[in-house]
Amino acid sequence: MSHCDLVGLLHELGVSLINVTMGSPYWNPHIGRPFERAPVDGYPPPEHPLIGVERHFRLTTEAQWAFPELAIVGSGYSWLRHYAALAGAANVRAGRASIMGLGRGAIAYPDFAADLMERGEMSDRKACIGVSYCTALMRAKNNDLGQFPVGCVPRDPFFAEQFKLSQSA
Repeated sequence: MSHCDLVGLLHELGVSLINVTMGSPYWNPHIGRPFERAPVDGYPPPEHPLIGVERHFRLTTEAQWAFPELAIVGSGYSWLRHYAALAGAANVRAGRASIMGLGRGAIAYPDFAADLMERGEMSDRKACIGVSYCTALMRAKNNDLGQFPVGCVPRDPFFAEQFKLSQSA
C-alpha cells in the first residue's frame, strides 16, 4: 500500500486532516526528523538532512495533489531552522501542502508564530538547530510517566540540566 492509498482510505473513512510524516523515531529517526547530529543513543545520519527534508516535501506534495480537497499538513521543516516558515509558505502557496507543521522546531521555539505575525520572520537565535538532544530527552525514562520533560537543550538552561540528568541516569 502506498502512502496515497492510505490517505485515500483515511479520506473514505471521513478523516479530513492528515499529517504526512514518515519513519519511526526509534528505528530510523533520520527519516522522520532530519538531523544535524545523531541522538546520543542513535546513529550518524546516513544522508544529508536536506535529502530528508526533500523526501517530506515530495511525499506531502503527492498526497496533497492526489487529494486536493483534504487538509494535508506537511512535516520535516524543523531542520530548516529560521527558514522553515518560508519553505512552508512556499509549499502552501504552490498547493503542495495545506498547512505547515513544526515539531521539534516548536519545542525549541514555541513563540515562532508570534514572531512571524509581529516581525514577519523567525529568529535564527531561537530556531531549532537539529542536534537531537530533545530526542534523547524523549527517549530517556525517569519518572512515573516514563520520561524526562522535553525541551530545547541548547536554548534553555532548564532542559540542559534535564539532559545532563538523563545522561547520568
